[in-house]
Amino acid sequence: MIDGNYKMLLFDLGGVIVDIDPSITENKFKEISNSHGHNFKGLDYRNEKVSSDLTSLFFDYEQGFINDSEFRYGIRQIGKIDVSDEEIDNIWNLVIVKINKTLLDQILILRKKYSIMILSNTNNIHRVYFDSLVKKIYKKSFMDIFDRVFYSYEMRCRKPDKIIYQKVIDSSGFKPDEIVFFDDMIENLTECKKLGMNSYHVTDSKSLEKSLTGLINN
Repeated sequence: MIDGNYKMLLFDLGGVIVDIDPSITENKFKEISNSHGHNFKGLDYRNEKVSSDLTSLFFDYEQGFINDSEFRYGIRQIGKIDVSDEEIDNIWNLVIVKINKTLLDQILILRKKYSIMILSNTNNIHRVYFDSLVKKIYKKSFMDIFDRVFYSYEMRCRKPDKIIYQKVIDSSGFKPDEIVFFDDMIENLTECKKLGMNSYHVTDSKSLEKSLTGLINN
């Protein structure tokens, strides 16, 4: 359950609202690279401890240090593959398995009582794809479901850096103790708690849905 007199609910995307499987994208890139006689090594773009050219490329992209074209160029150069922009985008988006519609339905209800915002380490290619999936379900933009959306590539910083949480606090209009942040990665919750924000570690969708049902019925 979620305890506290919160005014703002802040949600992560991947692993919370969006079910993801990085191995699908990883395996597809490896398959193409191997077919060209090469191999993608150290492909784990959610893990800062994995050091590789690809890791640096992913982190630069989700912090907005490079644009879509530069990201695609980097994929081609590092993987030594000759594929189109569309193919790269399609493979990159394979990581997104599905959107949790039950959770989004709950969020639409909760928006009547709380300010609802997003904070996500993401990039423009994924953002465009998120939006297309939501439009198919709700006939509205992903951003129209929330009061505010904070994307790492637009903010030029990423979780778990302290600065990104401070920027959210400063822009939200709420005090830190009025905010609860929902994220599936413990390391992303540590710094926000140091700033006085509340946190909820998302371990599975059913538990989160049950907790949000409690807020709806409160």
